[in-house]
Amino acid sequence: MESPLPLPQPQPQPQPVATHLASHLLCPCPPHSSGGGSHAEPDPRVAACFEANGLAVLVLNQPIPHSPTIFEPLWRRAQHRFCIDGGANQLHALPDSSLLPPPTAIIGDLDSIIPSVQSHYEQMGTLIQHYSDQDTTDLMKALYYLDTVTGTRKSTVVVFGGLSGRLDHVLSTLKVLFREKDRDMIVVSEESLAICLPEGKHRVLVSGMDGPACGLLPLEAEAVLTTRGLKWDLQEQPSSFAGLLSTSNVITAKDEIYVETTQPVVWTCQLTSSGKQ
Repeated sequence: MESPLPLPQPQPQPQPVATHLASHLLCPCPPHSSGGGSHAEPDPRVAACFEANGLAVLVLNQPIPHSPTIFEPLWRRAQHRFCIDGGANQLHALPDSSLLPPPTAIIGDLDSIIPSVQSHYEQMGTLIQHYSDQDTTDLMKALYYLDTVTGTRKSTVVVFGGLSGRLDHVLSTLKVLFREKDRDMIVVSEESLAICLPEGKHRVLVSGMDGPACGLLPLEAEAVLTTRGLKWDLQEQPSSFAGLLSTSNVITAKDEIYVETTQPVVWTCQLTSSGKQ
């Protein structure tokens, strides 16, 4: 009797590499455009992303960074424009606020918004969404509201503010980034941007707006990191908040950074709205 042939063993499938537009989402025109970009064609990758998923711009209660160079073009382009409580005060305080579209909604527990500002935007047709729950932050409330009105978590979300000012607010923003790691979300401050990279392999596209300084922050659990495109690349390097952290690293790649991680990590880098000089 012949021996049965061995069954073929399933071959492991290569893990897909996720691509992150990162700072390209903040730059409607490609970095190589001439003439300051004002008459250049929009970056097709960004246009395709916004068209497919929709764009939501959220304003926290901090001075709005990079306005008018980044914020105002994105605000005009967004399908969903949310001010998070006192973020409405910040929008109203912009020199060109009267020329900008009003927020589609003001969201939160409404303990920070100036009453006259609330009345002003109500008269312009802005919806006021009050949540009294004190167990969630106003940013979490805004994301919940976004999912409710869109029926999806696929919208591209750009948050202005949240990485400067009070330390507890900064940590809360980072916690939301980790909590929403399956969401295409970028947080922008005057000096830096941050996105969350879930477990897996990633290509982070960089532009003239990025760096040079950057970091990878495994704030949730110890991660084993491998990178390409940094001055001090990592090769299967354990990294944790209590151990080694890759901070004050330097971007050397011209187009993209490769990151492989066993746990979610925050990718953060310096940000300039005018590109490197």
